[in-house]
Amino acid sequence: MYPYFELAQKYNLPIIVHTANDEVANPLRVYEMACRYPNLIFIMAHMGLETDNKLAVDLMGKAPNLYADTAWVPIETTLEIIRKYGSERVVFGSDNPIDGLDTYFCNPKGEPSLYRLYFGELKEMISHEDYANLMEQTASKIFGIHKS
Repeated sequence: MYPYFELAQKYNLPIIVHTANDEVANPLRVYEMACRYPNLIFIMAHMGLETDNKLAVDLMGKAPNLYADTAWVPIETTLEIIRKYGSERVVFGSDNPIDGLDTYFCNPKGEPSLYRLYFGELKEMISHEDYANLMEQTASKIFGIHKS
């Protein structure tokens, strides 16, 4: 992966990495690369899928270039990240349409999707600025997307 990291560094591109509860996708691996490449932004997708996300959240405190993605992340974890590190360190992600066309409404079992909270209650739980950062502004900045 080193040639890709070098290329990303050359063109100031972020690196987004799937993280999960296994050896290959462990958030520690992303943290190690974030330390090795401090000028690159690394985004941990899922924040350690199928974990309590605590390791990923803690690692963010050790590397300022380590960011979070909310795909399959409970809203409580996102609120903790915003509280500890600010809304400029987390971007909205969902893996849509992994659960079909209704990913944002329900899962395949028909249970309400956690994304309902992101689009609904979360707006009342954090400031307008934090919500805008989470849903748009931080990603626009990281990926160099400018509104015209």
